[in-house]
Amino acid sequence: MTIQEQSYLIDRTNSFIEKYGVSRKWLASKVRIREKDFSGFINQRLAISKNQKERLTAFLDEYEECMSTFSQL
Repeated sequence: MTIQEQSYLIDRTNSFIEKYGVSRKWLASKVRIREKDFSGFINQRLAISKNQKERLTAFLDEYEECMSTFSQL
């Protein structure tokens, strides 16, 4: 996939970082992407692999689902 094709995920990831106040380093480690590669992805300089994209998407989905459930309590 190209960077342009991943622009939605880049925007979603940046919004996630801002909304939940997590560090890029922490998020990169959780989804098993090297910090350098993750930084390149976030700054729209590097497309991540399909496997990395799937891990990132799954983590964001799960985290946001947990947070939405938590906020309803």
